[in-house]
Amino acid sequence: MMILPTKYVPASDSVIGRAASILPLRDSNPTVSELWHSYRGTAPEASFDSFTEALTLLFMIGAVTISAGVLRWEV
Repeated sequence: MMILPTKYVPASDSVIGRAASILPLRDSNPTVSELWHSYRGTAPEASFDSFTEALTLLFMIGAVTISAGVLRWEV
């Protein structure tokens, strides 16, 4: 999967696009499993691998941390 969109990869299929679609789901502090189930409701075609890549990107940029199995949003 491409990190950034290109001429051939739409933004919604890139890692940064998937990460952007996770951000609206940050109303609470869910576990990874709870966030995955919420995300599947908004993007049923997405694989768990693409979800974890997007979540990893959010972790790397400091938008989310994990504490005791619960995600904490920093944005």
